[in-house]
Amino acid sequence: MLRLLGILCLSLGCMGFGWSFKDRLKRGLEEAYQARQMFLLLQNEIIYSRASLPEACFRVAGRIPEPYRGAFLKIHEEMSANHGTAFDAVWRGQMKECVRKLALSGEEKGWLLELGNCVGFMDGRMQAQILEQYARRLELSIEKQEREMADKSKVIMCLSVMGGLMVVVILI
Repeated sequence: MLRLLGILCLSLGCMGFGWSFKDRLKRGLEEAYQARQMFLLLQNEIIYSRASLPEACFRVAGRIPEPYRGAFLKIHEEMSANHGTAFDAVWRGQMKECVRKLALSGEEKGWLLELGNCVGFMDGRMQAQILEQYARRLELSIEKQEREMADKSKVIMCLSVMGGLMVVVILI
């Protein structure tokens, strides 16, 4: 009876591990959607409202979820306080904190971090074009992830179940 309970717990644990890994992939895809939306909102604020980057960050913060919201509010506060810090340094500092909590790929995290270097010193039209390019990059990354998601999910679940069964067989 005790062996049977152990087998059941081990199998369920391995399946749970596979399930959590699959959920992490889904969460990464959802966060990529949010990042793309964030870029598009920033672009629209710059184009249509003619807002400066700190002001655009403040306006966008009310329409995006955490952890982006907190980072954008802090960027606005830092830039409004006018401590003489460049926008790219403030952006990078806040986004480093923000991306730690995200399940994005390393490449996507890099795009979020380097955006401040690209938009901090240009006019509104150029900022909007760069934001559009970043949104397009994210769109391509999202399309790739969506294509791979079904296959990866199946493989992850199969490997976790088979791995659990193999450990059970070895222990018996």
